[in-house]
Amino acid sequence: MKVIAEAAMNHFGSVPLLWENTNVALNAGADYVKFQLIKDETLYAPGEYEYGTYNIDDVRWLRHHSRVSHDQYKAIAEKAAQKAGYRCVTSTPFDLVSLDELLETNPPFIKIASGDNNYNDLLDATGRSGYPVIISTGMSTIAQIDHSVERLLHHTSDIVLMHCVAEYPHDLSNAMLGSIPWLKERYGVTIGFSDHSKGYGAAVLAASMGVEWIEKHFSLSPANGGLDVKHSLDGEELRIFCKMVKETKEAIDGVRLKPTEPELYTAKRARRGLYFKHDLPKGHVITKNDIAFLRPERDYPLEELDDIQGRALRIDAVAGRPISKTDI
Repeated sequence: MKVIAEAAMNHFGSVPLLWENTNVALNAGADYVKFQLIKDETLYAPGEYEYGTYNIDDVRWLRHHSRVSHDQYKAIAEKAAQKAGYRCVTSTPFDLVSLDELLETNPPFIKIASGDNNYNDLLDATGRSGYPVIISTGMSTIAQIDHSVERLLHHTSDIVLMHCVAEYPHDLSNAMLGSIPWLKERYGVTIGFSDHSKGYGAAVLAASMGVEWIEKHFSLSPANGGLDVKHSLDGEELRIFCKMVKETKEAIDGVRLKPTEPELYTAKRARRGLYFKHDLPKGHVITKNDIAFLRPERDYPLEELDDIQGRALRIDAVAGRPISKTDI
């Protein structure tokens, strides 16, 4: 199970906050930290218009002032790789120039957002990059998902397809997790879950359904604000989230073919053994009526009852004592 902490632009243009987001997320148990590379002038149309629940001027202003330089971003990616021992910082590029800059940082993978899974130029350039591609499916029709997967498969088979509900945030009841096995069967690629639901429940359920990647939005503090704050976890919540989904994945991966060492220890007290029910004289031939089945198991487990019946005692037996291998 790989967990991506989606830190978006929650550094707000501050290099120290860029590192703190990275450091806190890694310490919380996230495997990767992902940011967003957005150039507002190439993403948003000019002028005033309806933009969901947001004021478009505020959105453009925040995006513009939440940039860090390419060299500073690259330095943080290097620092994080030294901390983790592997390349662990990446981004979602929202334009081709940002994609080229991202590739210069040797990212572990490239993420394509739901809103851009029909952006053919970005799909093609990402697919040709030689890096693994993670792509979300929010707000998409089946035809659009078909198109994005087929487009990428022209260039690479190293794809993770993320089930995603692009409602920020949404209740667990709207998570539509039945999409996970459906996507797996239809496309035959690795399936993940980009989680915008409230709480931990949807991600735990997704982990129990076998997804191999989970993404969750993360912010150092809701007090910092930002466009993603309503569906972001803080550092402690992210630690709990990572622990829960990874333990869930471990739980479903286990197949018990034999008792574990802790189970064998428990068995010593929880299994019944064979005991003398009565005082019996030496030479007595043992019958089932002479035997009590009591805890804890000793020399003879219950499975060996038939081996004892019909055998003669070498000793005078005392009621309540476990039957020993040397007694018969």
